[in-house]
Order: sequence, then structure tokens, then C-alpha cells
Amino acid sequence: MPSFLAAYRELDDGRHRAEFYRMWHTAAHAGFTNENALRAIGSRGAPHVEEMRAWLLDGARRGQRVTYLVKTGGKRFEPMERALLRLGEETGTLVETLRLLAEFYHAKHRLVLWIKKQMAYPMFTALCMVFIAPFPLLYFGHVRAYAGFVITGCVAWMTAGGSLVIAVAQSYGKRPPLVRARFARALATGVEAGLPLPRAIRFAAEAAADPALSAFVNAMDEHQLVAGSLAETFSPAPHMTADLIGALAIADQTGDFSTTLRRLATLYEDGFR
Repeated sequence: MPSFLAAYRELDDGRHRAEFYRMWHTAAHAGFTNENALRAIGSRGAPHVEEMRAWLLDGARRGQRVTYLVKTGGKRFEPMERALLRLGEETGTLVETLRLLAEFYHAKHRLVLWIKKQMAYPMFTALCMVFIAPFPLLYFGHVRAYAGFVITGCVAWMTAGGSLVIAVAQSYGKRPPLVRARFARALATGVEAGLPLPRAIRFAAEAAADPALSAFVNAMDEHQLVAGSLAETFSPAPHMTADLIGALAIADQTGDFSTTLRRLATLYEDGFR
């Protein structure tokens, strides 16, 4: 059961990954080899990102390709990372892929910041209840009992409150506009990186982190995903609205997924419903 502080720090995963990919992109763009770039980045403060960097650096020292390292890296890499990094190296566009990953995780962090802001009031209220709920004990003179309840509540909050933090964050993150924002941004990132459309759709549904949308996409095979237009394919999908269907139709016709879907995702994140 995660502590309150551990769970709160875990929400910053997007920021740490964005920083890592931004630094790797800068070094790679300057002509550094992967080994030299990963060494130049230096040790990262986030343990999970440092574990990922160390895994990649050790493999690069042994002459192993990024494709192999992300394939065998297990939970160090998210599915989106794994797919884009492999594609980037295989097609010779790794530098561009690193830029796209940095942008994707930066946008993900912006969304988490909004979620944290929404969480502030209910989390503060829950903490206040630790002091308010046993107040009758203090009122009737049971000072030691009141102090015991408050101390126990605060300790429980700090050691096991992480589950509440994660639950509240997930409840906000499951709101349909935010599901649509993650789906639209991930689909634009996958297509822009060069993933085949069916594969990009599946990764976008996974990145949306919504069971209903994932089930809808997983129920279709590769042919069904591209048999018709994107607007036709996703019109019966969960959480879809006329504005997103319209953006998908425009992206499908023009091939410009970045301008249409990224801008709409930003609107969703800024409060557009």
C-alpha cells in the first residue's frame, strides 16, 4: 500500500519522462551516440526513470540496439514508448521520435497538474476530517483519547493515504473529456511517428486508459479498424462526441493528425467539454 508522499510523487511520472527524453533528444540531435548521450544525461532523480536510463546505458555499452533493449526491458517502458522507440531506430528517425516522446509526456504532465489542482479540495477536506471527526472527545474533556485518534489518523494518512490519492486521481482522470484528450493526443503522436494506423489506434486506446474504449478497439481486427473512415469507425465508440468525430474526419481526409487532434486535446485539457 503506497504512502501519501510516494503516491503523490508517482503522479509526476510524465514530467520525469519528458525531461529524460528532452535531454536525450538534445544530445542525439548534437550527434552523440546513444551511449554517450545516456551517459551525458547523468543520474536521474526519479528511480523508475534512472532504472530505465541505466538499462539503456548498460545495453549501449554492450553494443545492443535500442530496439532489443526496449523489447526486453519489461515494465521499465510503457507500450507507447516501446513502440515508438523501436520504430524510430528501425526507420532511422530516432531523434524525431525522442522529440515526440518528450512532447507527449510533457502534455501528459500538464494534464496531471490539472488533476492535482482538482484533487486539492477533497484531499484537504479528508485531512481536516481527521481533526474534526473526533472533536466531541475533546469537547467532553477526553484530551488523551482525542490526541490518540488524531495521531493515529495522521499516521494512517501518511502511510496508507497513497491509495486514496491514486483513487482520487484516477476518478478525475476517467472523466470523458480527459479520456478523449489522451486518445486524441496519443493517436496524433503515433501517426506522426510513423506507426501504421491500426497500431497507432490500439496504442491510443491504451494510452486513453479507459476500459470501455479499450474493449471497443480490441473487439475489432486490423482490417475492421481501417475498413472505413475513422469517423465511421469511432462514431459508436464510448466517450466520442461530435467535435472529436469531426476532428477525426478532418485528420483522415487531410492526413494532418497533429494540427487537428493535438489542438482539440489541448482544448479538452483546458476545460472544453
